[in-house]
Amino acid sequence: MLKQCQEEDFYQLKSVARSRLNPIRASSFLWVVSFFSGVMTSVIAFAVYGADYPISNFWNNFANISIIVLALQFSIALFYSKQTISFRFQNTQSIFVSLFAIKMSLDMYLAITVFSQNDFIPNYFIPTAIVLCIGGLILMVISTIRGIKRVQQGQFRQGGKGLYNLSESKTYVSLPIIFGVTMMGGAIARTLSDSASLLAQSASVYFTLLLAVILQYTIAFAIPEFFLVTYGKFRFESFYVPMPKPELKDTPREVIMAKNPAQRGKASKKGNQKKAKKKKK
Repeated sequence: MLKQCQEEDFYQLKSVARSRLNPIRASSFLWVVSFFSGVMTSVIAFAVYGADYPISNFWNNFANISIIVLALQFSIALFYSKQTISFRFQNTQSIFVSLFAIKMSLDMYLAITVFSQNDFIPNYFIPTAIVLCIGGLILMVISTIRGIKRVQQGQFRQGGKGLYNLSESKTYVSLPIIFGVTMMGGAIARTLSDSASLLAQSASVYFTLLLAVILQYTIAFAIPEFFLVTYGKFRFESFYVPMPKPELKDTPREVIMAKNPAQRGKASKKGNQKKAKKKKK
């Protein structure tokens, strides 16, 4: 789909690759996502291993897999912590950044799903969370397709409008918000009308679900840039960010001379000998 596009069609994305998605910031992003996943995995482990009610083997296996995946995340983040490695393998680093972003958008849903196995959570809460999560994934796919079309339309060229133009994207941005608010409002209204459930106990879970929706939908809007920058790194050499050279510190001449008095004396003797030879000639 993008083979027909030229390098000038990716002009603004090249700037993104050298600024907010450069290897140094990408390494920091990997650590941020890893710590966030660590918190969510801790919630999953607490809900499974510390449960005072019967829990199926499926959730035990799920918790074990979550811990293994978390260990892999930290290993990858640690690998790219070294500056030389992050610049040398920045192409594969860009792939991991995209994968970490996708996982981050799902982490809270996974934690909510495990934690909501408690008795006080309404039965319709999980279906609501699943529908909202699927809606976020669909939005991510639509955003990616839209980002590709924006490249084809030349919106990422120099002077282009970029990924989003607020004056033209109001409908596109507002529809997911309306969808999320409607689903959340319906679930909360049903909880209020259900005399068997206590809203006070469910409020924290609903609030966490709201945060999960906001996080996932925000990433869905932004992730096309991640994908397009990754594509650019593998296709165009100009997307490769060179490693910055260390800054040279200016050393005063007096300090240099004071450190090597012997060499200074030799240099002065050689200079005097040359002058004497010239006079003899």
